[in-house]
Amino acid sequence: MLASLGPVMAAIALIAGILILIKPSLLNRIVAIYLIVVGILGLISPGGTLIAVLALIAGILLLLLPGMLNLIVAIYLIAVGVLGLIGGGLSIVALVALVAGILILIMPRLLNYIVAIYLIVAGIIGLIGAF
Repeated sequence: MLASLGPVMAAIALIAGILILIKPSLLNRIVAIYLIVVGILGLISPGGTLIAVLALIAGILLLLLPGMLNLIVAIYLIAVGVLGLIGGGLSIVALVALVAGILILIMPRLLNYIVAIYLIVAGIIGLIGAF
């Protein structure tokens, strides 16, 4: 059952990205819930990673400090990108995460679109990779 978490996490990312585009006013809650769920799923899967811990911490921080959304998400995405590139070589999802995190810092007004596009891309790539 735990081996099938990759596609589940990809589907969750895809759904979260689409929800952000449909209901941008819920961005904070959607991202917080997404990060907490992904963090928990990452921790219970074999070889739970630092990225799972970071996701869980970021999600909880978003619930506690909603005004820090841009900074928390940017730092999380940059960390995911760097850790992904260091640990797994050249990965499209890691590269997209890194670019998304930097774009959030440069163009914070586009946060909704940047996060939604990142989640949709990560979800699609994760689902394609599962099959």
